[in-house]
Amino acid sequence: MEYLIKDASKKLNISIYTLRYYDKEGLTPFVKKDENGVRKYTEEDLEWIRLLMNLRDIDMPISNIKEYIQLYLQGDKTIDERRDLMCRYTEYIKKKIENTINNLEMAIRKLKQYDSAVADILDDKDLFEFNKK
Repeated sequence: MEYLIKDASKKLNISIYTLRYYDKEGLTPFVKKDENGVRKYTEEDLEWIRLLMNLRDIDMPISNIKEYIQLYLQGDKTIDERRDLMCRYTEYIKKKIENTINNLEMAIRKLKQYDSAVADILDDKDLFEFNKK
C-alpha cells in the first residue's frame, strides 16, 4: 500500500512539514516520487520514519542520523559501526536520565522546604490568633 504525504503524516502523527524536512535533509532515501514529484510512502518507509522519530526523540543530532543512514545504506558490513553509534546514544540517554532524576530530587527538596516554611507560618498565625482570644 502507498500513502500520499498527508496520509503518511496522519498515520505517523507528524506534520507534513516534518516529512518534507526529512526528505530535504536526505533522511528518507527510500521514499519514491512519481513523475510529478509526489512522494509515495510505503509501510517500510513509515517504519523507517518511526525509527527517525525515535532517534530525534533521544536528541540524536541530524548529522549523526545522516551518519547512521549512510552506514545503513552500506549494508551488513557496517552493523558494528551502527551498533557503536547506538551504544554511544544509549550512554547519552542514561546520563540524561540521571541528570533529570537529580533535578527532580532537587525540586522535591525545595518543595519540602517551602512546605515546611508555610507550615511554620501557619503555626505562628494559629498561635497569634489563639493569643488574641
